[in-house]
Amino acid sequence: MRTFGTQGPVNLKDNYVVSRTDEIADFVDRVKRGKYIVLFAPRQTGKTTFFRASIDTLTPEEYFPIQLNFPDGVIEIEGLLNSFQDFIARVGFRILQVPDTPQEYVGQHLLYAYLDHFVQIVGASMLLEVQTGRGRIDLLIIHNRRKYIVETKVWEGDRYYQRGKKQLAAYLKLEDAREGYYIVFDHRNNPTPRVETETIDGLTIRSYVIPVMQEQPSSAGLTKF
Repeated sequence: MRTFGTQGPVNLKDNYVVSRTDEIADFVDRVKRGKYIVLFAPRQTGKTTFFRASIDTLTPEEYFPIQLNFPDGVIEIEGLLNSFQDFIARVGFRILQVPDTPQEYVGQHLLYAYLDHFVQIVGASMLLEVQTGRGRIDLLIIHNRRKYIVETKVWEGDRYYQRGKKQLAAYLKLEDAREGYYIVFDHRNNPTPRVETETIDGLTIRSYVIPVMQEQPSSAGLTKF
């Protein structure tokens, strides 16, 4: 049974929704023509619901929508990393191989390049390989006096995976940060993507295990000349 949504984005399956077919079609047309779009309306009038419904109509073969929120000057790093994981799932076939051996620095610099544009938009700073008293932090983002610490690894077994979390927790304590983000590129055959959040020594660690050995993109449909 459907209900009326009273706050936040409306769930199209669970709530009553006024169809905006024409407006969505106009939005998509503007996107395809490369136009900048601003949705301006009072709070609780359906802007987010409309935006999500619009980007859902864009074909994944042509577009890769990324939703970013910056509430109260805070970077929503989880959303960025979720999108990064989706990005790798689409284009990451053997992406760490140099030439045949997976290399951590390739994934690290790919993540840096992916985040760089969004970091610049909000006027944040991002640093690679920052020296600390306990080693080097792979990625450090600083924004509004808040630190976002990201550790990257290549999968080398569960024991090393767990050890990396402890290492990240040590960096968080050293930098007086409460949350850290752990990216592990999994180059095994048929790996399973994984996202988990846990507390270690009173600190929050969000871990992403990202497969990078997907099936090779199909060449079906390509015309040979």
